[in-house]
Amino acid sequence: MTAVQSKNSRNSFTMVEAILALLVAAMVFEAIMVILPHSKRGQTQDMQMDFQAALTQLGRQNYQLDQVQVREIQLKKTIGDPVTLKIAKHDLVLAGTHHGRVLLLHGIDDLRIDNFGTYQLLTVFDRGHEKANGTLFLPNTK
Repeated sequence: MTAVQSKNSRNSFTMVEAILALLVAAMVFEAIMVILPHSKRGQTQDMQMDFQAALTQLGRQNYQLDQVQVREIQLKKTIGDPVTLKIAKHDLVLAGTHHGRVLLLHGIDDLRIDNFGTYQLLTVFDRGHEKANGTLFLPNTK
């Protein structure tokens, strides 16, 4: 009879095992709740850094402002065709008439440009409605 009793008692968890399982599950849940907001903030900071890096690169390539509109900027070089900084198919691109497009940022829904004469403040919005701001310092062609 003792063999049957010990076999039946082994089929269930003890109270200590059940409490330990709940404690481990609670710790995993708490870790997930702490990590998720930080990972989302990291993605926004990455987009911010990528956006400002793209704008800085435009300045280093000796572009000059030709025309500033609300959602796009016309740029020129002393040699070569003019290009346009704009949104095309959810991408921030630098599009030329003869040289195609250069992808600067992917997954962008909107671009807003505030022209302050000596510099332009650009704001991009991604699909998750996160935004990144950047400043573009380029001389005017006029």
